[in-house]
Amino acid sequence: MAESMDDLRKKIEILEAKLADSEQLIDAIKAGEVDAFAVNKNNQSEIYTLQSGDYAYRVLIEEIGEGAVNITEDGLIVYTNSSFIEMIGVPYEKVIGRFIWDFVHPDSKIKFGDLFHESMHGRSKGEINLSVGTKTIPVYISLTSLQPKLATVGIIVTDQTQKKLDEKTILRYQIELEHINTELAQNNAELTSFTYIASHDLQEPLRKIQTFCDLILSNSDEQLPEKTLDYLQRVMKATKRMKNLISSLLNYSRMNTRGMEFELADLNSILEDACNNIHEQIEESQTSIHREHLPAIPCVPLQINQLFTNLIMNSIKYRREGIAPVIQISSQWVLPGEMKTSDIFLNETGYWRISISDNGIGFEQKYADKIFELFQRLHSRVEYEGTGIGLSICKKVVQNHKGFIRATGKPGLGASFEIYLPANL
Repeated sequence: MAESMDDLRKKIEILEAKLADSEQLIDAIKAGEVDAFAVNKNNQSEIYTLQSGDYAYRVLIEEIGEGAVNITEDGLIVYTNSSFIEMIGVPYEKVIGRFIWDFVHPDSKIKFGDLFHESMHGRSKGEINLSVGTKTIPVYISLTSLQPKLATVGIIVTDQTQKKLDEKTILRYQIELEHINTELAQNNAELTSFTYIASHDLQEPLRKIQTFCDLILSNSDEQLPEKTLDYLQRVMKATKRMKNLISSLLNYSRMNTRGMEFELADLNSILEDACNNIHEQIEESQTSIHREHLPAIPCVPLQINQLFTNLIMNSIKYRREGIAPVIQISSQWVLPGEMKTSDIFLNETGYWRISISDNGIGFEQKYADKIFELFQRLHSRVEYEGTGIGLSICKKVVQNHKGFIRATGKPGLGASFEIYLPANL
């Protein structure tokens, strides 16, 4: 049945309206007011547009700093931002209209296919490699289906080249660290071997030297020349000093936490035991010890005993001539914010500060750090006997307990040691 003139007129009016809309859209596209891209579907081109109301989002995609790509269900690239172009280093005109598979590394095609298929039903994420010529680009991609508004899949592409380089650097450092740890383990094994040698093989010759010197002196019947007796006495003193040095080194090497268990212990009891161990030295020097109540803390009692012993003996040794030593021992709870220190050991809970002060010869404050160094002495061996290891042991014990120790002093006015031990380990 032939159409009436009125029907034809209405169709013409509809076509003219569509033409006017199309011309208006084309003008808007040319003016940059609307983004558009064409999708070839069923041998026909369909135009998809981004309206001016979405301009802010278009700017965001361009300026986001991440690659952004839109692909059809067939994998055809219909949109890409400038960041993706810069990432792969291929001109824009050689990207649009090509399939995304052309830029996926052969080793990543199966994984990308799985992610792409998964995204058709929602979203998917994963790491793959892109490939452009001989260049491989590791990337992290996030795929999102844009249906039903657009028959495409949006992909955000993050370049992971620097991240992978950083990971390789970290891995290299880890390998180097493992190598260093292996060397340290070997050194520790050698140190253990040295400890055995020092405790047995080195002390045995010293015992023989002392024994033979004693035999010579006891059987001489005062027939030896005075100079010979002097030489023998010097040998005896030297062997005694050597024995003390070896013993101190052994004590220092044993000051570690390996194989030792921390337990909640009363510092008052530990201090009492330490004083009993050196009772003769305290009585002989007429030392007075004034102590306040001390707390109970988690510690290795044997090591804390060594700490108290060494510090008290240090005060007795470096006393002023003709003046009996007076030692003050006290404790105070200190919060981290109240401590003016640059030490790296900072326990958020807080510390017990154990102060041990004396009225001895003291020292110049500029030597406050030096006195804790191994074998360091502020006085000659003639003035004060010792190995120069006692305070080094004190520092190591405190470090083993995740604390720190500092010393203050003035010549002729005594010395004070402040020990900071955490309440919780």
